[in-house]
Amino acid sequence: MERTLFSGIAFASILLFASTLAAQPRNTATIDVKDKENSIDVHIERLQEEIPGIQEFKVEVKNKVTKERTLHGVITIQDGSTQKECIVYVGLPPGANAIATVRCEAKARSYWQFKVIKVYDFMLE
Repeated sequence: MERTLFSGIAFASILLFASTLAAQPRNTATIDVKDKENSIDVHIERLQEEIPGIQEFKVEVKNKVTKERTLHGVITIQDGSTQKECIVYVGLPPGANAIATVRCEAKARSYWQFKVIKVYDFMLE
């Protein structure tokens, strides 16, 4: 009984740690999000900083359904002392890919994450 209880607690701790780790901002070059509920795949690439204090992100979205839609998301950037949010809107043609560039104010050594807010059933132009 003790062994089963300990195994269950250990397994729950691992799951909690993994979910916390996945939600933390990262200092990586890319992030991939597969939103099965809305049938979209999002690939975001942090581009080389060309203008000091301005960070560019290339946002590629694949619309897996045959109707027009719009992705509404947010890139959150943290540098240790401040946090900024950059809103992302990408119009999605039916069953096609779309690419957008998002520019955000950010320090060179910052961490970032992306979150889908909503997918609308119409396309912004």
